[in-house]
Amino acid sequence: MATTFMQITPQKITGGCLCGGVRYEINFKPEHDWKRGPHTCQCTQCRKNCGSLVFNMHTVTASEITWNSQSTYAEYNSSPGCYRSFCNKCGSPLAWTNHAVNTDIELAVGTIDEQFLLGERDAEDKPLGAHGIALADPDADHFYVRNEIAGVTDKLTSSGTRFWKGSKKGPMAKSVD
Repeated sequence: MATTFMQITPQKITGGCLCGGVRYEINFKPEHDWKRGPHTCQCTQCRKNCGSLVFNMHTVTASEITWNSQSTYAEYNSSPGCYRSFCNKCGSPLAWTNHAVNTDIELAVGTIDEQFLLGERDAEDKPLGAHGIALADPDADHFYVRNEIAGVTDKLTSSGTRFWKGSKKGPMAKSVD
């Protein structure tokens, strides 16, 4: 029997890199766009950046995030106006930002503290659920599905809005990123 998780949106979460040199807190605004927030990408840059075949991100505005510690924070200019932030000590990928267009931050969901993704655990050590669905909803947007790997990642994005490239112009948009 499949477990169904209810989407519960948090007001506040924390996270950071593996070594703790970078820590952040997100205080979600009441008008936070929970439909647009979570998304995945399968472009080559995202794969190389996170070391995984699918990169899970959640969009937050610059005014929602507070960097509590940035002692090891670094940015890499990955393309014109676009920056990938990471910890220069442990290498954890943190976010992607297009400074040329807006102040939205595409936060790496894997850096969110476990208590907000999984929640408490039961007597058998199984997660009871927290905000994982709200932060990384599989029914959300999926970018660059043209790079899906048959039999590996093509089934991961069977729901949600699928974008052929990275464009948010429309489902399966053929435009260049």
